[in-house]
Amino acid sequence: MAAVPLKVESKGALVLKAAAGAVLSPAQIEFNRLMAQLETARAKFERERVRLDRIMDALAHQLMPLIEETHRLDFELIMYLQNALGTFRLTHRRRDSLEDLLRERARDLVVDTCGLAPAQLEALEKLMEEIDPGWIDSESEEMEEGFDYLRAMMEETAREAGLEVDLSDIDLRQNPEEGMRKLHERFAAAKAAAARPLSRKQTKSQIERERKQRAVEEAKQRDLKTIYKQLAKVLHPDLETNPDLRANKEEWMKRLTSAHAAGDLRELLRIEMEWLGEEASNLAAAGDEKLKVYSLILKEQIDDVKSRMFTLIDEPQYSSLRRIMDDFSRHIPRTDLLKQSLAAKVRDNQELLNSLQKGDAGARKTLYQLADTHLQEMEDDDFWQLPF
Repeated sequence: MAAVPLKVESKGALVLKAAAGAVLSPAQIEFNRLMAQLETARAKFERERVRLDRIMDALAHQLMPLIEETHRLDFELIMYLQNALGTFRLTHRRRDSLEDLLRERARDLVVDTCGLAPAQLEALEKLMEEIDPGWIDSESEEMEEGFDYLRAMMEETAREAGLEVDLSDIDLRQNPEEGMRKLHERFAAAKAAAARPLSRKQTKSQIERERKQRAVEEAKQRDLKTIYKQLAKVLHPDLETNPDLRANKEEWMKRLTSAHAAGDLRELLRIEMEWLGEEASNLAAAGDEKLKVYSLILKEQIDDVKSRMFTLIDEPQYSSLRRIMDDFSRHIPRTDLLKQSLAAKVRDNQELLNSLQKGDAGARKTLYQLADTHLQEMEDDDFWQLPF
């Protein structure tokens, strides 16, 4: 077959192109297809990383100041309601409504206290002990019930996929990042266990299939090692006497070592091509069998990039995003819409407090309206909970 020189397209993808009058083999076409898929997957991963970084920046500089201001206003409202319950004459229904509103707002605030000063935190904890003595125990029970449900749902999902996974010993409350790491490890172990053959006697076809699989795995590792060793011979800085060239080769060697440690075939091939040049590239002369092995490695890398993209938001550097992410859909609303919503909440709460703190007839009327509105919400909630 005619030689197939290696080219680098403008987008940076490694692509095999046939010489004039020649055609690519199926193995070469598959290699090109997978290399393009890997480039696409990595580009999507990078876009997602940039997107999350942008959201993190917006959270820190635009949303958090508004969230903290909201919490400070909530604290002032809670303290005002506590004082109002002791000073205003209220009907039983309005008193019950305001007491429920007070507990509700205080419970929400004690779960997330960012923006509050130490003195405010102390006052909030003291208030909770007065109005809801068992709030710590009840909050812990609710959280534990929620995590129990989440664990059970994950175990059921795993069973439906043919995996047996026990997650009962994983605690997501104390250290969420550590808990997520253990979850991934547990599922990976379950997949590996499911892939292992049963202890009963294997058929000849099973033995042959395993032999071929082992041969492929060995070939994959051998090809990666071969490329690495060949390049290390010419790139190792210890073999260079010229100080300037040695420094240059140190950078090349770092890149080579990193690619080999990650099993990154694409990067190894790129280093090979860049150092040896297009005409000397081993990839250009690679036979179909070697390209098939390369394709298997590329498939694994594509799957790995896609998996990393799905779990990227769970990495520690993005833990703050859980504040604005939906736990079930994992959707993050647009930050500009969140900013508008938070700004409106700050404005409404400030206007409410300004009206209440005047201490005149208008303040009393506002307090009654607040109680009546919350009372209606309580009754609506009761209605939807009826067993129709």
